Amino acid sequence: MRAIRRSRMPGAAKLATGLFLVTLPVVGLIIGSDSAAASGAPTRQPAPAVATVAGHSLRKPRIVSSAAVSRFVVKRGAIVRPSGSTVVVHGLLLPSARRAEVKLVARAGRHWRTLATGRTRRGGRFGIRYRVRGVGATPVRVRYDGGAGRRAASAPAGKIVGLQPTVASWYDDAGNTACGFHATYGVANKTLPCGTKVTLSYGGHTVVATVDDRGPYVYGRSFDLNQNTARYLGMWGVAQVFASV
Repeated sequence: MRAIRRSRMPGAAKLATGLFLVTLPVVGLIIGSDSAAASGAPTRQPAPAVATVAGHSLRKPRIVSSAAVSRFVVKRGAIVRPSGSTVVVHGLLLPSARRAEVKLVARAGRHWRTLATGRTRRGGRFGIRYRVRGVGATPVRVRYDGGAGRRAASAPAGKIVGLQPTVASWYDDAGNTACGFHATYGVANKTLPCGTKVTLSYGGHTVVATVDDRGPYVYGRSFDLNQNTARYLGMWGVAQVFASV
């Protein structure tokens, strides 16, 4: 019997066949991608590249303000003084700073008008001196415009009430009143509407009274105080008081 000789593939032929077998899947992938694009199937887009340095991504830094937040500590009550006198608005600006300018402002239409200015002392304390002008109540604020790494700040500081001198007397309103009611701290006036609030000051005492009667009908007098109002102020008889509506 003739022996069957196993044919051996030359080395070059093996190499060519191996290349063909290896490159065939690559060709298939390329053809498959073209087919998917031709058929309109969605294709995944490559993620955008992010620049990196030493393994860390470069992102736009977030800008954070380093300015200190300012705030006021100030009493919000009423300062009642005769027109022409000087008042001082005290407060504290935090964080504490020396020689920082603070302002006392009041509303003037749509804008704020500066009434007076002052500067902080040690610990951020300040006192703004202001000469009272006119009669009536003026709501005020304190303001700091910022600077030196500090943000601006503003806060209400109560109101300044300007008074004018007038002559008043007192009476006992135990009977009926022209307004039909008895206020605890009542005052009579010939023209002011019933229920009007009147600020009265005498001898270092101040009270807000309510118009509940008519009078006085004596020339030169503007108000008649009921017994409670007169007692609170320590005024008996006829005297000059300071008043504001």
